[in-house]
Amino acid sequence: MSKTGTKKIALPKSAQKRLMPFVKSGVEKGLWSDTSTVSELWNNHANDDKHSKIINDLGGLKSETAQNFITDSVLIDLSSILRQRRYLAHVDIWEVSHRTVGLAKGNPRPACFMIGQAVVEDTDGSSMETALFRMSLWDEDASLADDVEANNSYYLNVSCKNLDSEILDLKTLSGLSKFKGEEFEHQPRENLLREMFEVTQIADLEDEISRGPTDYRLVEAVVSYSGVQNSKAGNQFGKMLLKDDSTMTMEAIESGENLLLNAITSSEIASRFGKYSKILALVTTKHNGEYGLSANMETAIGLVVVEPAVAELPTAKVESDDAANYFKVDSTIPMISDDDDDKNEVVVEAEEVAEAPSVPEVVEEAVEATTTEAKVEEPATDGEDDWDDWD
Repeated sequence: MSKTGTKKIALPKSAQKRLMPFVKSGVEKGLWSDTSTVSELWNNHANDDKHSKIINDLGGLKSETAQNFITDSVLIDLSSILRQRRYLAHVDIWEVSHRTVGLAKGNPRPACFMIGQAVVEDTDGSSMETALFRMSLWDEDASLADDVEANNSYYLNVSCKNLDSEILDLKTLSGLSKFKGEEFEHQPRENLLREMFEVTQIADLEDEISRGPTDYRLVEAVVSYSGVQNSKAGNQFGKMLLKDDSTMTMEAIESGENLLLNAITSSEIASRFGKYSKILALVTTKHNGEYGLSANMETAIGLVVVEPAVAELPTAKVESDDAANYFKVDSTIPMISDDDDDKNEVVVEAEEVAEAPSVPEVVEEAVEATTTEAKVEEPATDGEDDWDDWD
């Protein structure tokens, strides 16, 4: 099922003497069964580019002084690791997004957000069933995912406070977590989503407001428009107009209602699907005062994929956006519609990007659904409307 392979690494004598009490403590707590995990941690520090100059200045890896420096670093990490339960996670990455959060407030922080499916393995070799997971990497940890790409499988050491949670919140273990590519037979993504969530009709989303950032809704819909647009802050974001059977009824057509889901998502997701594609999308919904329903599209799986007319992937990195920032009309951006009614839809442009919430979403863009013509006035918002406002 998987091919990981672990190379055993011997600890230097000076390090082994100081680290053995911690190795034994980890064995007693069930964190590991031998010295291999601690040896791997020591080796990771020894080969970390950030430490290379210091190690060389201390006489190189053969120097006991340099070895003691590495051991000191390992002990700092071990003191934290021994307080947490360690697991091995086999992850299938669906979406990965690198951003710099907090630029608008003068407090920039590198971050990386991921979502996908995972099979978590305990130290005794037992594995839990496949689950949906999210992972947020901040500051120095964000660089751990520099080489991580969507649609690839990896394995790494993680901690997780609650394995019974519907959405696993995986955390890295300082100095021990490292993404390593592997071959692993994950189940089809569509199957997992349909097992976890019931499909919600677009017409019913108004009554299905999310209670938090992981209270997802599953939508099965056809793409009426998909494209990449620019915000005033210089970022790029994706916009998708979606319709399903609940919005394309004769009753809706005869009543003149223009019912669809106006989705703000990542530029990467929007670039995958052309008009008439059928997708399975995971979204969160939120009601924003007089401007009605809005939501975030976290990920989308193509059931029937029609290639976009212009397949051009943007290079700009998107900072966190919120639905409340996407209501102003921009008549300079053309819309692609599948009927004349859609031509009256308001094309929105992103305002200055708000800082991400403390537990941001993998895709911080949002979705707007309307049953009547959208309002064109600028909403009264200070740019701080995010999931932190939820109780």
